[in-house]
Amino acid sequence: MIRKKDGFEDQRSIIVPRNVLAKQCIGNEIINNLYITNIGYYPKAQNHYRKRINGAEQHILIYCFEGKGNVCLEQVNYPVEAGNFIVIPKKKEHVYEADPVLPWTIYWFHFSGPGADLLVSQMQNPKAYGGFSEERNTLFNTIYSRLERGFSRENMIYANLCFHQYIGEFIYADKHLANDRELVPDKVEETIDLMRNNIEKMMSLKEMALAVCLSPSHLSAIFKKKTGTSPIDYFNQLKIQKTTQYLLFTNLRINEIAQKIGINDPYYFSRLFSNVMGISPKQYRDNRFS
Repeated sequence: MIRKKDGFEDQRSIIVPRNVLAKQCIGNEIINNLYITNIGYYPKAQNHYRKRINGAEQHILIYCFEGKGNVCLEQVNYPVEAGNFIVIPKKKEHVYEADPVLPWTIYWFHFSGPGADLLVSQMQNPKAYGGFSEERNTLFNTIYSRLERGFSRENMIYANLCFHQYIGEFIYADKHLANDRELVPDKVEETIDLMRNNIEKMMSLKEMALAVCLSPSHLSAIFKKKTGTSPIDYFNQLKIQKTTQYLLFTNLRINEIAQKIGINDPYYFSRLFSNVMGISPKQYRDNRFS
């Protein structure tokens, strides 16, 4: 078996030159937090193998669309199958290779920037299930075709802003997305669904926790870790989000809107709205067309 890092039939890849990165990415405040350095597509990559003892200079995103392979990251093996993605942090020792029987078809990016560093550092697991999406593949093709047309400022900004959406759809994908073999419920997302489906009610932390089969302290801890806020504050934000829609798109009186989101005290409702939005409900409605 002859291992190879590239040279596959119908493969596509672009490496952005270093001088372009310096001028169009690192020197561009719109995209310098997170930007593409390399992009590629390797279909049925038989004998694909890459080993980097000192890691890569950039983070690597590999999305397996078909077949399977394996990634060894700092001596830990991560089997990768169709629908999986894996992010390899920069400067981390790794080896990856296609399966010899069912070689993977992969979409891949190298990416860099301070925002990229922060994003990757916050990932709890480098590998996850990303599912299948024709829209995502279309987005990849959009990024690729734009870079293929050259490295103008406009092309670089457009391609990289598209990449922000692309990587976000993996890392912050709907946690209910899972294959038939691996369904891992996300208690935070379950709680948010509970809130959205009960926006017209008042719910305590204890009631929320009971509904998702957790203790109040555990729910509060995992919820704040993921969202940056407490369950009650998040619920109130959803209530105010719904309120803004009522204020903009209906003629309901303010006290009627308060009741629709489960608040019977109009004074408390007004204070809550002002704390979240910075202005009163009446001011918000009066300013809607300004």
